[in-house]
Amino acid sequence: MTLNYFKDHIFDLVNESDLLDVTDIKTNERNNGFCITVSDGSVFIIQCIKIENNKPL
Repeated sequence: MTLNYFKDHIFDLVNESDLLDVTDIKTNERNNGFCITVSDGSVFIIQCIKIENNKPL
């Protein structure tokens, strides 16, 4: 699976979640991630990194 394919699906999952009550998602292609703002004003960053050859962090 490619990193871009994975990121696209993560974006869709976050964006379509009724439980998270997302008010804004900004993509950050340079860092392979997203900046997510929810209804109470909290901001979260999700960064996606593909691990090569299944090596753990």
